[in-house]
Amino acid sequence: MYKNFSKVYDKFMEICDYSEWVKTLEKYIKECNPEGIKILDLGCGTGETLLNIDEKYNCSGLDLSEEMLKKAKIKLKNKNVPLFLGDMREFDTGEKYDIIFSFFDTVNHLTSLEDLNDLFNSVKNSLNEGGIYIFDVVDRKFMNKMFPNGIYADNRKDFAVIWEHFYDDEENIDQIDATYFMKNKNKTFDKFTEFYEKRIFTEKEILDCAKNSSFSIEKYEINDSLAGERYFYVLKNKQ
Repeated sequence: MYKNFSKVYDKFMEICDYSEWVKTLEKYIKECNPEGIKILDLGCGTGETLLNIDEKYNCSGLDLSEEMLKKAKIKLKNKNVPLFLGDMREFDTGEKYDIIFSFFDTVNHLTSLEDLNDLFNSVKNSLNEGGIYIFDVVDRKFMNKMFPNGIYADNRKDFAVIWEHFYDDEENIDQIDATYFMKNKNKTFDKFTEFYEKRIFTEKEILDCAKNSSFSIEKYEINDSLAGERYFYVLKNKQ
């Protein structure tokens, strides 16, 4: 996954205010596990969030994309931040964490309730007692707004993206055909394509899966100040 998106991800995310995401992360840490210091960014991408928090926390990152991790390793070269290649549905770094988080609707990349249950079980097994899992998801309204007439387009001076969106209502899966154009050293554009699938989980589905994994639900709230309307959850491992 994200073999080609890794080539353009940081350019695509230039408009993201990582400092605001970090403030949100730290707000939940302060409220739900203020003594927590050991953190795993689950779905860390190219490592930009880790770069913004590594001086304050004992950080690690995990991602499914080898190409994303290659970029993260370059960014974090002089930092003591272990990076792991793995699937968030079934991972074990050999460590236990106080805080695990998955931002930027990473959880929406799961496509079944079985996947969601597997994620929560893996997270629980990697958390210390009292540890928390923080994540955000988007809903159907968000997807409809992002893809009016089934298209999302972003055209900049040296970068462009076109996402064609299809919704399979029988399988409840969002399918995205992505095309990227990136200006190269010759001032022409390289073209990359990729296919993604996502799923919109309901509040009930998320809460039921969390309870199946014996998590307590510490927080559940809407945030519309970061990047559209997002639903944030904080689950606690009370064992």
